[in-house]
Amino acid sequence: MSGPGAVKGLLDYLVRKGLRRGLVGGETLWLVLGGAALALRLAARVLRKKEEVVFSEKLALGERILISHLAPRRHNGRREGPAAQP
Repeated sequence: MSGPGAVKGLLDYLVRKGLRRGLVGGETLWLVLGGAALALRLAARVLRKKEEVVFSEKLALGERILISHLAPRRHNGRREGPAAQP
């Protein structure tokens, strides 16, 4: 397992174990690890990218909106296939 989910899981584990063994068990090393993991988790929450609204419009009763995504056109006017996109 790797990626952002694994890092979050590891930080959650370190916070739980560090606070439990540090505060309850009196082990200073675990208290420091738990505190550092908690600080990293809070910093990640503060620094993560915020969502922004790019379009907003009120719809009247009975109106609807269709959201779609089309692949960009190549120089010959044809659309790129899924394999050509990164």
